[in-house]
Amino acid sequence: AAARGIEEVKAQLAKVIDAKSAENTESNRSAALPRFEINEKGVWHFGCDKDGNPTTATWLCGQLRITSQTRDGENTEWGYLLEFDDPEGRPHVWALPSRMLAGDGNEYRQHLLSLGLRISTAGKARELLTYYIQTRNPEGFSRCTDRAGWHGPVFVMPDRTIGESEERVIFQSSGAVANTYREAGTIENWKTHVAALCANNSRLAFAVCAAFAGPTLHLTGMESGGFHLRGGSSSGKTTALRAAASVYGGADYPQTWRATDNAMESKAAQYSDSILILDELSQVEGRVAGDCAYLLSNGQGKARMSRTGAPRASLRWRLVILSSGEVSLADHMAEANKHTRTGQEIRLADVPADAGKGLGIFDDLHGIADGAKFANTLNAHAGRAYGVAGRMFIERLASERDGAKSILKTKLQDSMQRMREHGGEGQAQRVAARFAQVGAAGELATIWGLTGWPEGMAAESAERCYRAWLHARGGTGNAEERDMLSQVRGFLERHGDSRFTHYSRAEKADDHMPDTIQRAGFKRFASEDDDTAYEYYVLPDVFKREVCKGFDHKEVARVLKRRELLKTDHNRLTLTHRLPTMGKTRCFLILPALFEFDLDADGDRVPIE
Repeated sequence: AAARGIEEVKAQLAKVIDAKSAENTESNRSAALPRFEINEKGVWHFGCDKDGNPTTATWLCGQLRITSQTRDGENTEWGYLLEFDDPEGRPHVWALPSRMLAGDGNEYRQHLLSLGLRISTAGKARELLTYYIQTRNPEGFSRCTDRAGWHGPVFVMPDRTIGESEERVIFQSSGAVANTYREAGTIENWKTHVAALCANNSRLAFAVCAAFAGPTLHLTGMESGGFHLRGGSSSGKTTALRAAASVYGGADYPQTWRATDNAMESKAAQYSDSILILDELSQVEGRVAGDCAYLLSNGQGKARMSRTGAPRASLRWRLVILSSGEVSLADHMAEANKHTRTGQEIRLADVPADAGKGLGIFDDLHGIADGAKFANTLNAHAGRAYGVAGRMFIERLASERDGAKSILKTKLQDSMQRMREHGGEGQAQRVAARFAQVGAAGELATIWGLTGWPEGMAAESAERCYRAWLHARGGTGNAEERDMLSQVRGFLERHGDSRFTHYSRAEKADDHMPDTIQRAGFKRFASEDDDTAYEYYVLPDVFKREVCKGFDHKEVARVLKRRELLKTDHNRLTLTHRLPTMGKTRCFLILPALFEFDLDADGDRVPIE
């Protein structure tokens, strides 16, 4: 019994020694780690010298709180959510990607300084700031994204998230992103001084409605696309852009076309589910403009490789584009000797800025003396009241999704029904749907009391702009077929004498016949009684590579055949014929009827007057 008692005492003593040893180890570990504290003056570091004695506290920065850790949907791209106030007391929230903490950390400190956080200039303090951020262990987690716009039930902006979800979602970018979603004034200020001046002005009201349309695209499943306001200098185009921008921000909200492809991708992601405003098309080269029209409308950036060779996730977006310029996209591309695809013109619908009232882009000056004073007045008001309408519109969309979707669907159907009365095929109807989306979004904002306009005005403005687009386009038919026929006719008109050998003279081996340089084929009179109408035998390679350049040559031949402008063998697109000096060969025989009629905007033949 005595022996057992001694063993029990030894065991209890061992437990006490182990507990004391663990306590000392934890104490030593804590003493070895830097100690940070936050007070009303900011973040401080309390250290010790080599003998373990406390040293003078080191100030690192203003009050900087790390409130959660962030990561993306795939649990990668980890970071920290930083919150602080600027010198004016305005709160800032920034998701700092962990990768920016590598190296000397200059990049993340520069961004914090630009947001108003005061940071120590001492080298040791800057190192300790990085250590402070990395050693915090906040309990919460947040989802991060590098794309603004809708993410489930919430709408993400660079500086805020609107709506509620089970997990906090925030915007996180590896680089500094200028936040152009800003607010000033009240909704009543904006309605009274901005929206009211846009009333009864079809282009101005349409531009404002286009801004409201961006956040509604996901509700109707509408694809990205846009509109280009084309008009002369000082016609009021920039005023329309400023009015649209005032829905979400101030004078820095509109962007310019002057950007690289990569920069344009970043802009599109920043304005996803909103409106991307691009001023002055002429600032970008014509060859780049067409590529950007496709890029922005397709909703996805380029595929790229990471440093390890693995594919990187491409940026994605949905947005409405509102552009302006003195020339159309097609004319601007033509200046760079680039052929405009119909898809590019469809994705960026060209709307004449002139409203046809002798006032440039304006219809109604609301009692102001002239267009210049009206523009100055509207611009001044848009610089004092902005951003509130867009925020309130998105808040309603977030809280009343089903009701908004029902209203949009009804208004969209009504507008489409009226636009169908103007006729049109698939391409025209595709563009009509985008105009109708803009009108429906404007009607939704009106129903919610955000514009102060009477119901129906937003839809009417969209329909007027659609009719203007139709008129400028020249018709509702397939523009691609029109372009194909025009290109074939233009080639024959330009090269009919220089590159086509006269059939009869070649057949007779006329020694005085001039040489044909880079022969494209042969031409001969369509009948013995008519020496003015030629039919053209075009060599297959020339037809494919030059006549139909930019198009599928088989599709061009099918269009010509369907319109009875091409003579072919049965069930073929070519004709077998024995050509002078060449023998039996296949060629494309284009009939003179192509020149006997003018081509209207739909590519149909109309008599020459």
